[in-house]
Amino acid sequence: MTKFVDNWIERRINYSFVELGQEHYTIISEAQIVVVAKDMKPRSRKGKKQLIETRFFYNNARALAKIAKLEGSRRGVQVIPILFRDADDPSPNGEWANKRKSMLDGFEIEEVVNGVPMIPKPTSEAWILCALRENYQNCEKLENEKSSPDSKNLLKDQLEQHLGEQGTRSILNDKIDCGELDINKIVDMPSLNVFKERLDEVLDNLGVQRVQYR
Repeated sequence: MTKFVDNWIERRINYSFVELGQEHYTIISEAQIVVVAKDMKPRSRKGKKQLIETRFFYNNARALAKIAKLEGSRRGVQVIPILFRDADDPSPNGEWANKRKSMLDGFEIEEVVNGVPMIPKPTSEAWILCALRENYQNCEKLENEKSSPDSKNLLKDQLEQHLGEQGTRSILNDKIDCGELDINKIVDMPSLNVFKERLDEVLDNLGVQRVQYR
């Protein structure tokens, strides 16, 4: 997912922040976010009550916002916090929009205006299969696949079947590096498009110039 972010930003600024090294980005684990979230006092926007099914996303965003502010202060730079969580929601009229809104609310309550939700629907394997198996065509249907553990033919299993081996981070990163897996070519996946649009909006707000489109 970090390389996906890098690919989308690189097509705009014409260089890779991943290749420049980890002084240009930080990966925060879910465990780190959980630790910060446990110490947070409950907060919500006036007149709004956080739903139980979206509270996890809201609190994760609050915690990441706190971490981002500390990291930005330490480095003396503007940090763009990108919160990645699978939606696990195949229904077009389901909870995906509420989960995304909860992330945005979590960033906002901590006064971080440049937070970016990254919520593949139903899981990140849908984005990956779009490129590798579907050759970037008719990919929206993948967002309606079942994602619960008791479902048959999970996207994770479909990815493994297509690759003929487990889709490890190393294997997928290699495919990104050699151009086999390019999110810039994916145009018909709503959850990915919303992520791209939000990231571009944040970059625009921060004054990041559009150097070159591929």
